[in-house]
Amino acid sequence: MVIISDIDALIETYDVRNDEILDTHFKPIRQRLWQDIRNYGADINKYGMIVAQHLERTSQIGADFLKTLGFSDKAAQNFYYANLLHDLGKTHRNYDPNVWQTPHRPTPQEREEKRGHTRLGVELVDLFLLKSPNELQEHPHVHIIHSLQQLHHERVDGTGYEGLKGNQMGRITKAICIIDAYDGDMIYRPHQDHQRTPEEELKRLKKSEKYQGAFDEEILDQFIDFTLSRD
Repeated sequence: MVIISDIDALIETYDVRNDEILDTHFKPIRQRLWQDIRNYGADINKYGMIVAQHLERTSQIGADFLKTLGFSDKAAQNFYYANLLHDLGKTHRNYDPNVWQTPHRPTPQEREEKRGHTRLGVELVDLFLLKSPNELQEHPHVHIIHSLQQLHHERVDGTGYEGLKGNQMGRITKAICIIDAYDGDMIYRPHQDHQRTPEEELKRLKKSEKYQGAFDEEILDQFIDFTLSRD
């Protein structure tokens, strides 16, 4: 089931830093899930630490970028904590940690296997919420986590993982798809000849064949200006 939530509106309806339901019922769950991410593949390739660092970076970049898009400081913090779990599905027991660090370019079969992490992340969160009170299960923060997990690989041309098109994606969803691609592409992979620089990656997002039709052009241009202004 594709999760489509108006998270642009939802994200302004609460404050993660001052929410009794989240503090009491979700904070322990988030801490447990975060440890699962950090420990993923610890005895093989420490891939969990790579994922954790990627999640921390994209969460901070996203929180800062949302403010340039007109969202409040409160919404930016809500995004930060929700986005920390967007790649949780990579820790699912169905995955061999080595599938994420292959010495060769991923095969079509490996790519298809890895695509499942977006929905598996939703399943893992829901599993931990089974015994939680209804007010947590129905909390807007949970809806935002689910949406970021499932929709961070969409493309405005409709060829993303779930096939959503631009008119079905709010600004936050469009933004995280750009930010995730930007940071993810700069993580060095064993099959690459070098690690990409921010300048190389921004050009790749804008000009490469791979990403033609992928992103909202206006938000991408805003992100490029935002990123260059931070350096």
